[in-house]
Amino acid sequence: MLVTRRTLLRQTVALCDALTLVAAFAGAYLYVGSVLHREFVSFASYAWLLAVIVPIWLICLNEFGLYASAVYGSRRELLERLVRAQLVAGLVLLAVMYLTRSESVSRLLLQVFLAISFAMLAAQKFALRACLICSRRRTPLQRRKVVLVASAAGADTYMKLASAHVSMLADVVGILTLGAPNGHVGSSGLPPVLGTAGDLPAVLQNRVVDEVVIASPMDQTTLELLSRWCSIRGVLIRVLVEVPRPVLGVWNADYLGQGAFMLSLSTVPQSAYHLAFKRIVDVIGAAVGLLACAVAYLCYGPRLRRETGASVLFRQQRVGWNGRRFTLYKFRTMCAEAEQLKLALDGHNEMNGPMFKLKDDPRVTPTGRKLRRRHLDELPQFWNVLKGDMSLVGTRPPTDDETAAYLEHHQRRLSIKPGLTGLWQLKGSVAVKDFEHVVKLDCEYIDNWSLWLDAKILAKTVTKVIRGDGW
Repeated sequence: MLVTRRTLLRQTVALCDALTLVAAFAGAYLYVGSVLHREFVSFASYAWLLAVIVPIWLICLNEFGLYASAVYGSRRELLERLVRAQLVAGLVLLAVMYLTRSESVSRLLLQVFLAISFAMLAAQKFALRACLICSRRRTPLQRRKVVLVASAAGADTYMKLASAHVSMLADVVGILTLGAPNGHVGSSGLPPVLGTAGDLPAVLQNRVVDEVVIASPMDQTTLELLSRWCSIRGVLIRVLVEVPRPVLGVWNADYLGQGAFMLSLSTVPQSAYHLAFKRIVDVIGAAVGLLACAVAYLCYGPRLRRETGASVLFRQQRVGWNGRRFTLYKFRTMCAEAEQLKLALDGHNEMNGPMFKLKDDPRVTPTGRKLRRRHLDELPQFWNVLKGDMSLVGTRPPTDDETAAYLEHHQRRLSIKPGLTGLWQLKGSVAVKDFEHVVKLDCEYIDNWSLWLDAKILAKTVTKVIRGDGW
């Protein structure tokens, strides 16, 4: 029921937002046409824009937490989140208009819409906040009655959560302790103690109780007994589970049946739909990339074989997702003895940390340098992407000797599939001289991953390849 109330609140707010956006767009059309006296085509001709505007705004409002009940507890936080969501949504809308070259759409209309929609959304959100505050002042007969089974600390935790989340709105009639009852806990502002957990049948018999919330750890036998007493009377029972506050990631719960739940802390992307779409993009991109690889092989293969004195393709063992080993393929851009000569060049390494980089590497052949400048030497890695060893976007795949020197916090960059390109390649492939900065960029990508972020990185990578500003 708690989930149902939260879902209902989100759906209601989303519906109100959609209606507000439609009204704001209509208001902007009327204002520009009537007040500013601009001649437009009919409103029906502009109505298609709503199919673009409404999804963009709803996604941004959701991403910035405007559909979470806790955000309505603070005026300042509510306004800050709304400002950020409005700015991002506005930028996305203008970008869509630019990319689709929708020159027939009035830019003045869009600008007025941005101003009116923000004002109307702000008014709507603060009105909703006022309604939610008023709902807390309903008469006791209208509020759900809750009995807590908890220690003083557990009861205090529940009361704080209930005050922050509108979906947990209820009237706590009393507390059942796990040990000997000690009367009222007036100093902490908690509800009165009605007895111990064993007194639950009597409390259910003599008081109006809609829910029983267990807010402190207890043994399995007591939990089974309490759940049986509640189920016999048809009273809802809930268990509040506290887990350590994560430094990174979020906790998720999955019901496995037979009363078993699996709690998981995920610090990397876990959305099955988003990851499936990412894989589809990888396969399509790899197919296109392999065609380009074939063309490059025909053009540069003979020269590379002649200059390096070895096979055109270079194979090297790399470390991938969570330590999986795989063979990485590249065009051979160095002389055949490159691996042996590396030992003599270790003192010239331009990167601080377990990673070797040398801008003017003497092992690179003339044709190899030309390929590296446009990153064409990496085209064979599309085969790794097609096989699933790599992704189009990710972290740089390290070698075994590099991972052997990793510190504990370096391991996190292995928690996703490595990629052909990523934030490090875009932001600091040449400029970054410290491996810690590489790790920071990789973790930034992991923490903020989205399909949109991948799209931006791919677009910038294509631009970089066309400009030929690589090594």
